[in-house]
Amino acid sequence: MNEWRRATHADVESIIDLMESQYQTEIDSVFTPSRTRMGYHLHRSILEQSYNLNTELIGVATTNNQVIAWHWLTRGSYQPYSNDEMATGEFIHLDLTLPTRTRIRLCQEILEQWQAWCQINNIPILVSTSIREEHRAFMHIHKKMGFKVNGSFAIKKV
Repeated sequence: MNEWRRATHADVESIIDLMESQYQTEIDSVFTPSRTRMGYHLHRSILEQSYNLNTELIGVATTNNQVIAWHWLTRGSYQPYSNDEMATGEFIHLDLTLPTRTRIRLCQEILEQWQAWCQINNIPILVSTSIREEHRAFMHIHKKMGFKVNGSFAIKKV
């Protein structure tokens, strides 16, 4: 059984380890990853969410004190044609060795957390995207949860 909680500074290395081991190949051909830069941004955002609960949401799921999934949601984005604020999903990473049903459940739980956070903070639009080559199953979960999906882009009025 996994347990969700807000990420702490002690989780940063485990988050980056998960990213490097299972997701880094998705960006290697385009970006040069920097563990130091990612660590800086995670620490800064974790500090921000500690003092301002309505600015960012970084959460981790753990099993036996091991990070098996994490997510990062920010707010404050706008389209040039609208005054409606958006919350933007920055990351959803799961341990890809977990059973498919577990990964689907974790994804659903993350999207539920994001929607609840948007409702609590009166953010009317939730946006989630994927840069992964294989994103159909991920976007299908969004569609089943009421998002409008176009390719690797999902958007929902909360």
